[in-house]
Amino acid sequence: MPDESDVRVVEAGYMRWMLRANPFAYLSSESLEEVRTLHVDTDVDERLAQLLDEVIKGKEKHLVFLVGEFGTGKTHRLRLISEILLDVPTFYVKIDVDDYEASLYRIATTVKKMPPLKPLRRKFPRDPDSLFSIIKEELNRYDVAILMLDEVENIVISGTRKDAELFSEFIKRLYRGMEPGRMLIIACIPPAYDIMKRLLGKIPHDKIEMRTISPEEASKILKKRIQHYRDILNEEARGLNLGEPFTEDLVRKMNELAGGNPRRLMKLARNLLAMLTRELKESGKLSQDKILILISEASEEKEIPREKEEEEEEVIPEDIRPEIAILRKKFPPGTTFSLIEASKALEMKLTQTRELLQELMEEGFIEKAPGGRFLLRS
Repeated sequence: MPDESDVRVVEAGYMRWMLRANPFAYLSSESLEEVRTLHVDTDVDERLAQLLDEVIKGKEKHLVFLVGEFGTGKTHRLRLISEILLDVPTFYVKIDVDDYEASLYRIATTVKKMPPLKPLRRKFPRDPDSLFSIIKEELNRYDVAILMLDEVENIVISGTRKDAELFSEFIKRLYRGMEPGRMLIIACIPPAYDIMKRLLGKIPHDKIEMRTISPEEASKILKKRIQHYRDILNEEARGLNLGEPFTEDLVRKMNELAGGNPRRLMKLARNLLAMLTRELKESGKLSQDKILILISEASEEKEIPREKEEEEEEVIPEDIRPEIAILRKKFPPGTTFSLIEASKALEMKLTQTRELLQELMEEGFIEKAPGGRFLLRS
């Protein structure tokens, strides 16, 4: 751990721009408390807003695909919908399992608003037909409802062909069973969309492609994030014409290197700002040639550790902490284990252990390993 003097040096470096730390340390939307204050509208948002308006005010129903590569802003948009539509029931489900039945279980418990991870204490149906009925009935009991499924490529591509077919059939049935005033949004990468489009057949849907951002949009995104964290530090800094770490020419170069991908732009900004801060602290000035060298180095950096920032604390529900602790002690990172081995370690019956492991897998604490074994996620 760094001592206090190290932290003061880092803070002093960023204070040149009225920042206490690197505002680009967190790359994904999921690691941010709020995305609304950092959002920059594009034509993607205009089209999405139009479809939402047709559902909320016009009582139409829509199946919408948000299609784009990793880092293009799909999850960001889904979170934005939840933050903006406070009076509309919205349900966000991250499909981070590759099993059809597990994905339905997660969707059903989300729309039913079941407390997460209550294994062995609360019975909940597991057969696909019952789960489908729960999902459809819960969505239809509201005047308006929006269900958002993120990263469906995990089941459509990473799962078996049968899983992809069953999941697509579920989407078909759900869309047909949805009453007016419902919206189903599916976020995925292009190959997953191509598979689902073929499997969905004639089911009507809208496709919104997440395009690359322009240099102007890149500039707005970077400035907005810097100003947001600057405001948190000092409200009086809002009206000051403080120097910015990135010039317009530099932003254009950064966006070019990032290929117009927002996530890659954030990563490049994080690396470059750390390098600029370090270089200014050491030499006190920067030449144009030096900046070009730094941006080239920053674009090649795979990762720059978060500077003196606390790591996100893992949140484990109290009722399963003992079980997680036992599994982690018995099976260190990288060690796989079987159902029987877990049953012995936990001193539980096989049926209870199977149910617990299923819950832990659905909630992202463990994952499947080859040969029917399991692996704790680090």
